[in-house]
Amino acid sequence: MYKNAVCSIGLFITPLILTGCPAPSGLELYPVTGTVTFEGKPIDTGRIQFRTASEERRSFSAAIENGNYEIETLTGPMTVEVRASRLIEGKFDKSNPEKLTPAGEMYIPQKYNSRTELTADVPAGGDTIDFNLLGS
Repeated sequence: MYKNAVCSIGLFITPLILTGCPAPSGLELYPVTGTVTFEGKPIDTGRIQFRTASEERRSFSAAIENGNYEIETLTGPMTVEVRASRLIEGKFDKSNPEKLTPAGEMYIPQKYNSRTELTADVPAGGDTIDFNLLGS
């Protein structure tokens, strides 16, 4: 009986995993891809977030890996935030003397995240949108 229950659950969950989750409330989402560089170099790992400019303020987030991102989002004007951190060579968090942990820093300036100046206009059908970020 246990085996049948596990199979039944697997048969139900597998299609959900393969098809993904539908957009809430019938929203039409479109693919946007692109690259994100900081001072001319691809961001190794980070996050990108597209937030609608409408009153609803819906947001859509995706990973940045090796400077590339893929996201599904609504169409229209968006504000865009980029966040990334990196380890600081030779610096450690010493709050636990028994275990030194490498220290990191958020290195993307606030004008690209918490006080973002980045925008994008996502067309129906999706697009490729690149972001070339500069230091301070």
